[in-house]
Amino acid sequence: MFKENADLPFNASDILDTVSDGVIVIDENYKIVYANKRFMDDAGIPPSEIIGGSCYKVSHFRDEPCDPLLESCSVEEVIKKGKMVKVIHGHYGRHSQEIAVEINSAPYLDTETGKRYAVEVLRRIGNGSNAHLKFNLSQRLSEVGLLAEGVAHEINNPLNNILASIDMIKMCVRNSELNQNADIANITKEGGCGIKKYFELMKQEIERCKDITKKLLILSRPVSNSFDIVNVNGSIEESLALISFTAGQKNIMIKKNLAPDIPLISFSEAGLRQVLLNIGLNAVQAVRENFGIIYFITKKIKDYIYIIIVDNGCGIAQDDIKKIFDPFFSKSKNSASTGLGLSISMSIIKSLGGSIEVRSKPDYGTKFTIKVPVKRNFSEKQLS
Repeated sequence: MFKENADLPFNASDILDTVSDGVIVIDENYKIVYANKRFMDDAGIPPSEIIGGSCYKVSHFRDEPCDPLLESCSVEEVIKKGKMVKVIHGHYGRHSQEIAVEINSAPYLDTETGKRYAVEVLRRIGNGSNAHLKFNLSQRLSEVGLLAEGVAHEINNPLNNILASIDMIKMCVRNSELNQNADIANITKEGGCGIKKYFELMKQEIERCKDITKKLLILSRPVSNSFDIVNVNGSIEESLALISFTAGQKNIMIKKNLAPDIPLISFSEAGLRQVLLNIGLNAVQAVRENFGIIYFITKKIKDYIYIIIVDNGCGIAQDDIKKIFDPFFSKSKNSASTGLGLSISMSIIKSLGGSIEVRSKPDYGTKFTIKVPVKRNFSEKQLS
């Protein structure tokens, strides 16, 4: 695979063995034909099991290739389609522990044999705070992808209304120029050309676009363990405004029953909204088009606020319920899914002193219960 250069005192394999990232080369039959020292060290299995072994067996402990509908596959995307791919995957290494790796894959053509290969560079993200931030970023990109179609449609409508208003204003001005006695007062007065109402309509539609983008900017805020003064019902309303764009594309009904006595709490607002988006978008994907119903309910019991999200979707098998909060676990057929959403949601809620419970029945639906503590460690001055 790698040939020596007659002009150099070393070959490509020597160089790649000094690289701090793992490097492997995979053929069209999913076989690993080359691996550098770093990859072998991270894999923690004998080289004889790596070279000639299947990539899905070595890295994922699977007996068959990864499903390309659930995660990006180098053989499918790079070799067969000739694409370059950058993804985050969960790989198993030493002690059978799953670790996160950032993979950059590129196609390679052996001009002598005509065979195609995928060259993967794998950078271990690790298990520290940096890994959590990268997981979070990957999941947020997934959420934006799921929301994009609905949001684009929602913004397109006011833009069309603005363009139509501009055309009407042009027509008003053009008609007034034909009348030598016309003045601004005549153009703008009620019952006249009505140019004033078009300016007002434009202002309303611009404000509508601003409101949509403001809600999207929620996803750009970093999630941390710092606390904000949070109106839980308000956060749900804001999150639903985004989810409804996507739900509307499938004619899914969203219902809510938000208790009026929910107090302000000290919590991470960005964290709570991301959890709501994660679970809400999962529900949108789980329910049937034209028949789906998703409920958002809040209530206060003693020192906790309960946020309940119920859908009448496909449900979750009992064997899978205990796995759904594991990193990279996903059975979604949506290519944008990262399998990180519920894992990140659980991490956020737990870090803030709460919990998430799930009950589900296949073909009937799923119920998520988010339980957050009522904390009021803030002064009344902070509310003003």
